[in-house]
Amino acid sequence: MAKRLYLHTVGRLLLVSAALASCAPTGGEAPIVFEVKRGSLEFSRSFYGEILARKSIAIHTPELSGVYQLTVESVLDDGAIVKKDDVVLKFATGLLADELQDQEAQLQLAKAEKARLEQTLARERIDLSLTVQRAKLAVERARLNVISGVNLVSKVELQKAKIELDQAKLVLLMSQKTLRTFAKKRKTSLEVQKLKEASIEDKVKQKRVQMAAARVLAPASGVLYAPYTRLNWVRGKVAPGSVTRPGDKILEIPDLSAFDVALFVRQRDASLLELGDKAAIYPTVIPDQKIEGKVVKKESFASTRNERLGTRESAGNLKEVRVLLRLEKSFDALRPGGTVRADVKSIIAKDVLTLPLVALKETPKGYTAEFESGATKSVKIGKVTATHVEIVSGLSQGDRVRLPAAVVAPPTKAGKTKAKTKRRRRGKRPRRGGSPGNRSR
Repeated sequence: MAKRLYLHTVGRLLLVSAALASCAPTGGEAPIVFEVKRGSLEFSRSFYGEILARKSIAIHTPELSGVYQLTVESVLDDGAIVKKDDVVLKFATGLLADELQDQEAQLQLAKAEKARLEQTLARERIDLSLTVQRAKLAVERARLNVISGVNLVSKVELQKAKIELDQAKLVLLMSQKTLRTFAKKRKTSLEVQKLKEASIEDKVKQKRVQMAAARVLAPASGVLYAPYTRLNWVRGKVAPGSVTRPGDKILEIPDLSAFDVALFVRQRDASLLELGDKAAIYPTVIPDQKIEGKVVKKESFASTRNERLGTRESAGNLKEVRVLLRLEKSFDALRPGGTVRADVKSIIAKDVLTLPLVALKETPKGYTAEFESGATKSVKIGKVTATHVEIVSGLSQGDRVRLPAAVVAPPTKAGKTKAKTKRRRRGKRPRRGGSPGNRSR
């Protein structure tokens, strides 16, 4: 069905050019005759595409933690000559600056809390140390009381002194244990405070890095170029006020010494193109200059214009295949984003019988060819281009086939108008049914 529609539509559009190229008219009303020839079946067609730099250094929106959108404040113009580490673009940093100021204030507060905690812990440690020293003195005093009272006091008083010594020792042990526990508490409290301060300090450093990254530097020397890309899901060219997401391609520094051409070809035509096919390329900026090129890449899948550009137009639902052409030489006038016309030629089949496709007539059983004598013969076809077809069987080299009558004499506009006028003159046809009397009236 697809081949039938292809032959019907394209054949009629190219009828005149094909006929003039291959016919042998005898004058007057003589039919147009085509000759079966042997040679290569070629597909040639013009496409329009875009110039791409073969090599380019891309500049992307920086990846910043916690930042999901950045607004462009300023950017250098297309074609600006830059040196490495020159500032080529600046992002708005108002929100980042406010966040940095808040985090710096939090850092100062954390440092003040740490200093206050250290002073509090130092006072507490001194108090606990003094308590331990007092407990030690109490133990020594109780011990002396026991020693000195062995022979001087009663047994009851001596027993009481020993009990006081045991109590003093117990108080000393508890004071020492409290001091050791405090040492662990002090260490833990200071570590927690240090972690809190370090966390805030890391945020401050990160925010300062983000502030520095908001000034985009040129990764190399060259000419600056802003391509049409998706910026925050919207296709466009970077400019002041543009909103971008981290990772979006915003600028590039192309190598202007070598270029390729990207074509987006309908699937039917892409199936006829092969790697290595030659092309004559005419840039729009220098239309008189022909540049030789060849097909170096053909995508294995098709995509729509809406998918590539992020649009929702009804005309953009056509499936196309991306084909890449390589230019054999470059010119100073060429720039990425420029448009070209590419005349691509592909040899589909070599050393085969060919015939203009309009010379064949389609029937329910296949295709037929009509000879000059009026005889017809079934023909089996192979590969098809926009103008010619491969003859697999049914015809031989040198056979002369005339244009089918249905194609030679299509109804003219004047004939259609005359026939329509004739039908109007006949009037309305009588309705079916009813009595003979009614039909006569």
